Amino acid sequence: MEIKTSGITDVGLKRDHNEDSYFIDDPLHLYVVADGMGGHLAGEVASQIAVEMISKSYRTWVENQTPLGELFAAPDKSLSAKGNYILSSIRLANRVIYEMALEYKQYHGMGTTVVALHVSPDLVIAANVGDSRIYLIRNDRIEKLSRDHTIVSEQIEMGMMSEEEAATSPLRHILTRNLGSAEETDPDVFELVPADRDRFILCSDGLTDLVADEELLKMGREADDPEQLCRKLMDLVLKRGAHDNTTIIAVFVGGMKKAKKGPLAKIGLTLAGLAVGLQRLIKK
Repeated sequence: MEIKTSGITDVGLKRDHNEDSYFIDDPLHLYVVADGMGGHLAGEVASQIAVEMISKSYRTWVENQTPLGELFAAPDKSLSAKGNYILSSIRLANRVIYEMALEYKQYHGMGTTVVALHVSPDLVIAANVGDSRIYLIRNDRIEKLSRDHTIVSEQIEMGMMSEEEAATSPLRHILTRNLGSAEETDPDVFELVPADRDRFILCSDGLTDLVADEELLKMGREADDPEQLCRKLMDLVLKRGAHDNTTIIAVFVGGMKKAKKGPLAKIGLTLAGLAVGLQRLIKK
């Protein structure tokens, strides 16, 4: 397997500081984007804690082949060992952010979204909390591998709101889950089999607020390399006003011995609540 990656972040045209953080580790095959929120600089602190805690704990557990029973919080038996390492690392990051927000006045109310991706020759793991996203481009199609934890997303799943109504709803950025707002959190985790020429995009909502999925698909298919894709997407965001911080990681997969058929050859998931989204994904 050959993996090419690139990452980019920009404060945008309306904000005075950047509360996004990201992490790229090609030898570890781990990629993380976090979009912070809170008072002055608190969002930046929360997102930095998230990427640092997730990357460090995941690396430690992988290198030590830590038994699942020794991880932070109970493991999920439906996931692989590495899937549980990512799940547990996100839960640990949440607890650290939550306790810091309680202990230090300047950090009260801080929190962050997070998306994490692991890519190996036999398994892809995608995890998220909040409304930052992970996309997979495969076979000329784009699939969202994350689940938006927002009020409008839940209303769409329950049939109470259309996607067109959600796009303009004043509630579209109100999160139902993030890191730091509660002592415990439940990340959503997908596991799937990789395929040759897979292309992944991890991003904060500064990108998805201004660039449609269809545009991501077109630009993702046409890009020669991940650095070019990141730059072109960021240029488009800036051209359209860049009202928020924007962070993008692109991961291009090649050199696979055997291409897998279908957009998603295997999926594992942690929560029964994902059934609706999974059914919609499969029917596409």
